[in-house]
Amino acid sequence: MARVIASQRERAAEGRVWPVVAALVISALLGTLIGWLVLSRGSSSEDSPAADSKRAERERVVSPQPPSQPQDSESRQQLLNRLRALQINRTWFLSLVDSSWLSRFPERGGRLPSASVEDAPLRQVWEDLSEEWLARVEQLPPSIRARLGQLDTQDWDQQKQILIQQDVHPRVIQELVTAAARNVLPGDVSGSPAVEPYRQLWIAAAMETLQGIRIDTIAARSGEATTRSLRVSSGGARLIAVTVPAGSSLVLGINGTPLMEMTVFGSQGQVLAARGPLRVVSLPAEAGSPVQVLVVNDGVASGVLTLSCRADAPPQPKKVQQPAAGELAPIEPEPLDFDPME
Repeated sequence: MARVIASQRERAAEGRVWPVVAALVISALLGTLIGWLVLSRGSSSEDSPAADSKRAERERVVSPQPPSQPQDSESRQQLLNRLRALQINRTWFLSLVDSSWLSRFPERGGRLPSASVEDAPLRQVWEDLSEEWLARVEQLPPSIRARLGQLDTQDWDQQKQILIQQDVHPRVIQELVTAAARNVLPGDVSGSPAVEPYRQLWIAAAMETLQGIRIDTIAARSGEATTRSLRVSSGGARLIAVTVPAGSSLVLGINGTPLMEMTVFGSQGQVLAARGPLRVVSLPAEAGSPVQVLVVNDGVASGVLTLSCRADAPPQPKKVQQPAAGELAPIEPEPLDFDPME
């Protein structure tokens, strides 16, 4: 009896399990079918033009893009970091590089390099120029470097007036500053008045050059040579004032290194000897006193110059001694070689 009851219970339990198994199998089949339908629709939608556009947009976002201008490149960011570290006005410096670049490519009509592949060499020139200008600006003292972009004439006018009070002609001062400005400005823009943004560097050179400048004074003696040896720093200049006795001419000779050049000015700022190699010059008495000599050293090392000068007094007119009235001898008529009566 017990066995019959147990067998009935097992059959009842098996009857309850099979519906559950059947439900699970049916749900699995339905899930698989639904998944196939979704995947097939997704693949067809991705093949559409809209999906291609979205996919291309994602690829553009991920892929690196060329910079729209030189300032968008990685080297540009490094440049900005260096400007910040050196306390250089970023706006002024970038305008300096832009102006320099545009002067090299006037055919561009004021257009900076674009992001196109064709302009890649032009962008490289821009970056090379930024490195060159940064090297020039780094030569300036930090106190002056931090004020670039805000300098004006008043920043060096006081130093200029001090030299004028020492009988240095304004034209000589300008030439002195121009010679010093060649360290930070290329030759084609080193003259004065330089236009902005280059003028900022010209004023900076004036402030640095005229600050505590010492003028060497030499007195030329009549009939006797005076010699003086002076040292000129690399890339620097030396201003020498030679006093000349009134009415005397001057013989001036300077020796030094081949990379030194000299310019001689009269007392009124007139150019008596144009800039050129060190040499011997003879100056008339009209040159006045003092004669101002500017010597610049274009070498990478300091050098010694030797200056010799001699004043020559004007020649005195010879006095003709007149005989006394009683000492005049009678003038005998000279005999004629022919007879006028013939």
